[in-house]
Amino acid sequence: MSSVWLAIVLSFGCYLPVVLWSNRSPGVGMLMLPKTCAYLWILVMCLSIPQ
Repeated sequence: MSSVWLAIVLSFGCYLPVVLWSNRSPGVGMLMLPKTCAYLWILVMCLSIPQ
């Protein structure tokens, strides 16, 4: 769980350019793919916590 902060920063870092520049360059929307991967990484980290 110590890497969750990194996944959140990565997700936000990929989302911010999409919000700011997707009107000028639709290709920036491809940054939603690594954002989704960061969310999946968070999910895997949460599911791998021993209960």
